[in-house]
This record gives sequence, structure tokens and C-alpha cells, in this order.
Amino acid sequence: MANLLDKAIGYFSPRAGAARAAHRRRMEILDGARSYEGASTGRLAKGINVVSGTADAEIRKAGQTLRDRSRELVRNNPLATTIVGKHADYFVGFGITPRVKDEKVMSLFNKWKKVCFSGTGLDFDGGVYLLARMMVQDGEVYVRRRVRSRGDGFPVPLQLQILESEYCDWTKQGVPPGNPGNRIIQGVEFDAVGNRRGYWMFNDHPKSGLSYLTGGLDSVVSKFIPENEIAHLYEPQNNQVHGVPWLHSVMNEIRDLKDYELAENIRKKVESCMVGMVIPGDEDVDESDPNIGLDETADKADPVGVTDIYGFPFERMEPGMFGVLRGGKDIKFNSPAISAGVEAYIRTRQRSIAAGVRMPYEIMTGDFSQANFASGKLGLLAYQNFVEIVQWHFIIPMVLQKIWGWFIQAAILDGSIPKTWNEEVEWVPPEVASITRLDDARADLIEMRIGKRSPQEVIASTGRDPMTVLNEFDQWNQAVDKTASKVVFDSDPRKVTSQGQSQWVQEGDSNTGGSNAKSP
Repeated sequence: MANLLDKAIGYFSPRAGAARAAHRRRMEILDGARSYEGASTGRLAKGINVVSGTADAEIRKAGQTLRDRSRELVRNNPLATTIVGKHADYFVGFGITPRVKDEKVMSLFNKWKKVCFSGTGLDFDGGVYLLARMMVQDGEVYVRRRVRSRGDGFPVPLQLQILESEYCDWTKQGVPPGNPGNRIIQGVEFDAVGNRRGYWMFNDHPKSGLSYLTGGLDSVVSKFIPENEIAHLYEPQNNQVHGVPWLHSVMNEIRDLKDYELAENIRKKVESCMVGMVIPGDEDVDESDPNIGLDETADKADPVGVTDIYGFPFERMEPGMFGVLRGGKDIKFNSPAISAGVEAYIRTRQRSIAAGVRMPYEIMTGDFSQANFASGKLGLLAYQNFVEIVQWHFIIPMVLQKIWGWFIQAAILDGSIPKTWNEEVEWVPPEVASITRLDDARADLIEMRIGKRSPQEVIASTGRDPMTVLNEFDQWNQAVDKTASKVVFDSDPRKVTSQGQSQWVQEGDSNTGGSNAKSP
């Protein structure tokens, strides 16, 4: 681009100005040849939209539009609906379970979890599942602590409220009044060292349409809520304050694929409408002639040469149509063209979408026709690693740990547990169903025998409490030993080996093994 000096030289000496412009362009080409290809400024890079700004600045401009479009896709596009649902299925499943050794606390939590979420009818596991769905669909979701009174009849005077991303007032920016050292970024207030102090939230959804009518002015004015009252779930991809919908990189791909499928569907419908044509049928007529059936002597005021069977000109396409050419005597039926490459194109586009949402193509589409056992298992293992990252880096520390802390505080204040109670909670995600259960069970057994893993760890990986499992075994074995028939199961290692033979025990052993035991 010419600067002021170049323009002045070109005005007084066009020859010199043209030479300067030519040499400047050569320098730009040389600079481009020496740089990274990704930073080139050639013709092929003209369509790249590059903005130098922070993640918060970009989200502030595009966040609401991305959420609205993501929700529209989930409502109306089956592929987007599957993506959101499948992610939540694997992230949460039947529930991420807390576990502590104190049976009284666990019993209290199991009672409270049935009524913990207000206004939804969901229990604890169902509410967390909904949070995972909203994180994928909207990019973020909030949980607010709601303290209840003892007279409300809850096991613990506490409930949780799920808030959509619009509850946070993104218009709040700058320095809060009375705290010159703090700053507000899109409704989130930070202190002088960058820690979150709280959120500026609305009492009601600002776009519900009834917020002002039901709550008055207070409903449309955001209020400061301390950070310890809010759990904020989102995926930080940069040093950003808010999250973006997980469909953001594939929205156009999903729409383009839907448009292609719609166009292909309309084409097939149009082909199926025309059953055949009534043609002149003269053997001397060249059927390849594009003017066949047209009356050259016809009045130009009535140029229609093709009509329906009733003599009316075509105005729209309908199923079962026959076209009639002037002088038609013979019928030629329509042969719809075979669509080649449609399935391959759709599959290619769907693979690109699956990569954008970080989900295996087979899980997203349910199409396993192109996968064998090895490739399917490798894809599932890679996705399971991603699932564990989301569980342990986002869902558990950002939401579940905070909810557990609220529960313990409420229980202590209510007097349900002593003030000195202090025990670390352990979270157990749901077990992933194995497609090679026998091989995995053998691997678990070998790792326990060589001391690589403990039985407690193996049992906990299935989502169950090891002590509960041990107590169940103890109760079952005692009940079996008391049966009149002294029944022996192959699953009882006290009496049966892994090969199905009776165990050998020493004389006088307290474990007699029943009537089937043998002595050496």
C-alpha cells in the first residue's frame, strides 16, 4: 500500500512512482518467501480472518451468537443433538460418585442427593449430567448455592440452582465502585492479584420475558454474588473468563452437510415426480433432437410444447406426473440417475465434524461399517483419555468439589456431623464398559498378583466402594455356607480353583471348604 511519500512522487513523476511500487512489491514477495508459509500474505491467504486480540475480547463479541446458534443446531439437527448427548453420556453416565469412610456422612449425602437440585426434579447424578450437557452446548453453566431453613424439611438445609450462561451480566466491565484495585471482566470480578472475587448475576433470566413483570427492577439489575457461592463449569482453552460452545468450530460444517443432504433429497424427489413422457413415437424422428415434439408452426403467443395428461402446462412438480409432447403417441419412462459418491462424501464430512468436536466418528454416527476391532478399540481408548481429562480437570475440581464443600458446611451448621469432621472425599467416575472383558479381567488379576495394583484400586475403578463389595462377599459366603445342600459355586475361590477343581486345604484348617473339599 502506497504511503504519502509514494503518492507525492507518483503525482510529480509517474515513472518514478511506478518504479517505486514495482520494487516495493518485489520486496514484499521476497519477504513472503523467507517467512513461514502459515504467515504468508499471498492470494491463497486472502480469505483468512485474523484478529490480534485476547480470548476475552473475541468471546465478548461472538459468545452470545455462538450460544444461540449452538442451541438452534441442538434443537433442529440430529447430528448436533447426538454430539451433546454422547459427550454427557461418557463424561457423567450414571453418575460420578463421592466416597468417604464415614458411613454416617455417606448415608446423609445419599438422602440429600435425591432433593439437592431445586426446580428440576433431578437428583445429584441427573443434575451433574445436565451440567455436562450445558457445558458442551452453551460453553458454560453456573451452579449457585441456595441455603434453606430447617423447616423446609431437607436432610441438609441446602439446595443447588442451575443457572444458564445468560444469568451472568456480561455488560459489567471495568472497575467496581468502592474497590479501585479490583476489575470486572464480562461480569466476573477479580481482585488485585487476579483471583476471582465473585460474579455479577441476575436474579432471573434476562431474556425470559417475565423477569421484569415478576421481580420488578431488581430482576433486570445484576447483583454481586461472592465466588464461594457460585460454581462455574467451562473448558478454559486459553486464559479466558468464559467458555464457548463446543460446536463452535463445526457449526458451518454441520449446516453445509445438512444443506447438501437437503439438496440431494430434493433432487431425488424431483426425479421421482416425473414417471415418463408421451412422445411422438415416429420411427423417423431422431430422439436425440432437442426440438422433438415442438410444433414449429405453432402460434408464438402459445409456445407451450409440453403439457400434462389433461393438456395444461406444467406449473409445479408432483408425484406420478406424465409429460405429453405435441403429437405424442408412445410412452418413454423416466430412469432416475444413480447418485454416485453421496455416501462417501457424507462420511468424509462427518469425519471432519467428529474431529472438530473431539469424538470418534463411530460414536458420533453409530456407523461401525468402516471400523475393525483394533481401530474401534484404539479410537475408544483415545476418547476415554479425553473423557478422563474432562472429568478430573473440569467437572470434579470446578463443580463437584465445591458442591461437596457446601454440603459439609451445611451439615456441620445443621449439627448433623461434628465440627471437627475432616475427611478427604474421593470421587469415582463410572466404569467404562469393556469390549474385551475377559482379557481385561485377566490383566487386572495379573497386576494384582505382581503387586502393581491393589484389589481396592481395581474395584474402585468400576465405580464401587471396595469395602461395600467386601462386605457383600462376606455376607454371601456366610449365607452359602449355611445352606442345607452345602452348595458350592465356581466363583468361590475358597473352595474352587480357577480351573474349576476343588481347593486343597490342610487338616484342621478353619476353612473346611464344605463336603467337596479334599485333604492331601
